Amino acid sequence: MPIQKTIAITIGDVNGIGPEVVLKALQAWQPPSFVRVVLLGPQAAWQFWQERLQLELHAPVVSDLASWPSPAPIVLFDTMRISQAVEIGKATITSGKVAGDALIAATDLASPKLIQAIVTAPVSKFALAQAGYHYPGQTEFVAQRLGAKNFAMMLMAGSFRVALVTTHLSLRKVAEAISRAKIVAQLRVVDQELKTRFGIAQPRIAVTGLNPHAGEGGLLGEEEQTIIAPAIAQAFSEGIVAEGPFSADALFGKFAQSHHEKSASSFDAYLAMYHDQGLIPLKIFGFGHAVNYTAGLPVIRISPDHGTAYDIAGQGLAQPTSMIEALKLAVALLTKEH
Repeated sequence: MPIQKTIAITIGDVNGIGPEVVLKALQAWQPPSFVRVVLLGPQAAWQFWQERLQLELHAPVVSDLASWPSPAPIVLFDTMRISQAVEIGKATITSGKVAGDALIAATDLASPKLIQAIVTAPVSKFALAQAGYHYPGQTEFVAQRLGAKNFAMMLMAGSFRVALVTTHLSLRKVAEAISRAKIVAQLRVVDQELKTRFGIAQPRIAVTGLNPHAGEGGLLGEEEQTIIAPAIAQAFSEGIVAEGPFSADALFGKFAQSHHEKSASSFDAYLAMYHDQGLIPLKIFGFGHAVNYTAGLPVIRISPDHGTAYDIAGQGLAQPTSMIEALKLAVALLTKEH
């Protein structure tokens, strides 16, 4: 069967556990015959981590994807030369530059459709900023580079999918950032993504409130009545099966109960108002197995659900489970397109 799909994996922060979980994942997981993998990052950094962790990976170095040596399933695209040694466990300008350049390489390959999926190893937002890449996170970095105006961060653990209205934002700024237009836009993105890439004919999306007890009829806040409920009504009038606003604690508690009782969840996705509201229950449910998916992009983009873990970097302790899940999901979605 001819190779038709290519997954690019970025190196992430070279001083954290990103390279380790990638190398371990590629030892434990093999791409199917219709998929090939290109590693993006400095050859010297990949070599450093292979030697440090004694994780051998055969990946010929290529200067462009047109020179891919057959039948190699994995190659390495050297994105930059680094003169400074890897500084394990530190956020540095160099590590931010390496991470940013790998993301740029990935999006440059995605724009002409030379790759069909991007799996990003974790980065340090501080290091990226120090290197001059001023984005709230990789989600926004990739989305802007690919020209996506409407996109949504959606973390997943199996069929538990949680998308966010606001992402990497100070809690004190969340309320003012939530608007009817923003909620409707996120519902459109999630609904369309579930229909097209995930093959769900008529997705059901639960929407949380912002305030405790979904505002308690206005007693604990009015955003549910003035912003969120009208947004849900507008989305529903467009054919999007959105329901709510629900009290977040009760909503996610019911999901946990349905899973414990092994009964099917009634919703295909959940839309939370802010980062921790949605991601705390998601990570409790699927910690180590969850992945971060970006809806609304022209290319599949997935990452593990964890960070750089500087505290254990270089010790061989990092678990590749989430990275493996990210690769498996990329393949599953590519299979639908194959």
